[in-house]
Amino acid sequence: MGALLFGKRPPKLVDRRRYPSLKKSLKKLDLAKEQLADVLGAPESAFSVELCEGENASINRGGRIAFGLELLGLHRKDDDLLVAVLAHEIGHQPWTWPDDDLSRLTKAQLDALYREEEAKADRFAGRALADLGLDPDAICEFLLAAESFEAHKPSDYYPAETRAKMIRDAFGRRRRMLENAAKLNPQALARSRELR
Repeated sequence: MGALLFGKRPPKLVDRRRYPSLKKSLKKLDLAKEQLADVLGAPESAFSVELCEGENASINRGGRIAFGLELLGLHRKDDDLLVAVLAHEIGHQPWTWPDDDLSRLTKAQLDALYREEEAKADRFAGRALADLGLDPDAICEFLLAAESFEAHKPSDYYPAETRAKMIRDAFGRRRRMLENAAKLNPQALARSRELR
């Protein structure tokens, strides 16, 4: 999304075979990708997970998720966090991105567009975590901790407190819906998951 809106450079991909210590973590991400695609109602083949330099993750218009070496290396044992990051990237749903020429937009307009795009991905991550029975606290704490190291607040993201609240709210709404559906008709809920 950053490359689309701001002309930021796409991350530099690296060969995953050069990092055998991350093989197990990458396998977990590949399995989580399948589950998350199912939650979204998209084919698993719509997404791929690649390693890249750095400590961030991103998705391109073609559905390639570039997962930073440092991010994966530091947090490889925190499944809830890694799945949440992956869910956030898949939640961008790149096929919905605008095709128009955005060069006519002001910086403030681009920032607003980018903030809402990130909010959409955060809300999807919260819902997906509920669907998968995972905890949103890891991603919320990660966002809050990362913000404390920033020299100045970015204008193209909501503050970490706002993002964490969006994730937790989406998670809570989805979890309540799933619990209510299970109470009303457990077989219908199981059948609806099979149909996705």
